[in-house]
Amino acid sequence: MRKTRSVSELLGEGKATLERLKAGADAAGRTLAALQRSLPPDLAEHVFGATLDEDGTLTVLADSAAFATRLRYLLPAALPAVAEALAAPIARSQVRVRARR
Repeated sequence: MRKTRSVSELLGEGKATLERLKAGADAAGRTLAALQRSLPPDLAEHVFGATLDEDGTLTVLADSAAFATRLRYLLPAALPAVAEALAAPIARSQVRVRARR
């Protein structure tokens, strides 16, 4: 039979994983904020997620196909400001359509 372990022990073992998840969520939040600041307000409100991968790929989530299409046209002009705000190069971008949860 296994020894019963406390919740604090279990959380301690998973601390590194939780810290990595928190760091990723913080980075995604900074990326989203930088992107939304560089877009027109009517378009920015339809962007609800953005991540920048290690390879420089910016992935943007929009809540409808119509706004995703507008975003695909306006994104190239916004990328330099986003890259500067994040102090990271952006090699390419992709726009995905997802329903908000």
